[in-house]
Amino acid sequence: MSKTAILILAAGESKRMGEPKQLLPYNDTTLLIHTIEQAAPLKYSDTFIVIGAHFSDIFKSIRSQKATVIKNNNWEDGMGSSLSKGIEFIKKKDKYDRVLVTLSDLPLVTTEHYEELMALSDSSGKRIVLTNYEEVAGVPAIFDRSLFNELTILSDDEGAKPVVKKYKKEVLKMNSKTPFFDVDTKEAYQKLLKLS
Repeated sequence: MSKTAILILAAGESKRMGEPKQLLPYNDTTLLIHTIEQAAPLKYSDTFIVIGAHFSDIFKSIRSQKATVIKNNNWEDGMGSSLSKGIEFIKKKDKYDRVLVTLSDLPLVTTEHYEELMALSDSSGKRIVLTNYEEVAGVPAIFDRSLFNELTILSDDEGAKPVVKKYKKEVLKMNSKTPFFDVDTKEAYQKLLKLS
């Protein structure tokens, strides 16, 4: 059975929100804890969370969760730096066949979606499985361990795009049943509360 590292990137400053979106109330908990809870039932997996900005407040809020916290002091360098920091940590453990990367501000992503991604990764043998939305393909995404080295040298705000581009023949896209919805602004957050 493939052993999966679930990597939740939650290191950003939430500049456009004006407050840490990881801590925004959602479904009787917070956005970040909601994401952790969606990943919790996944079999043969362990959860890792990269945090950076607002470290102590966010760390306090998730201390009781069953997840390993990774601190990214260079969070200002963008998502690529958080991704590489997380992968570096996971790679050292040397026990995971792949990593499932997701974000703390994609509240509509469900446990079922993660399970389907993992099943597709198993059945297809492709090294990269992306979530396909109408306009864009991206996270949640799965990367095979053979790509860990290249993912650890990312630094800018493009995330894993350079790796996806390089191995485009190894990419499979899975259609999302829910629309792409990230909580970047107060307007988006209000819209989310109306949806839930």
